[in-house]
Amino acid sequence: MDEVRAAIDALDAELMPLMAARAHCIAEAARIKNDPEVALVPWRVEEVARNARALGERHGLDPDLAEKLWRAMMAEFIAHERTLMEQAVAGGAAT
Repeated sequence: MDEVRAAIDALDAELMPLMAARAHCIAEAARIKNDPEVALVPWRVEEVARNARALGERHGLDPDLAEKLWRAMMAEFIAHERTLMEQAVAGGAAT
């Protein structure tokens, strides 16, 4: 079990920089959109979910699991994007 845990920790170390890069893209999208009401773009969520299914299947991951994981991740990133936009609006109103 120790070897499995070590392998998971190693994979997490590889995934985190990718998650950080995705977060930077989300921050840029928030800056460009600049409106908390447009953080959620339903057609884009569906497009990304379809892509996650296809990528999962291509890499031997159950497509249903891939989609569920990506939907959960997207929900968190959308919430983060909305928060960033709300902070920008509040900061702009204070100046």
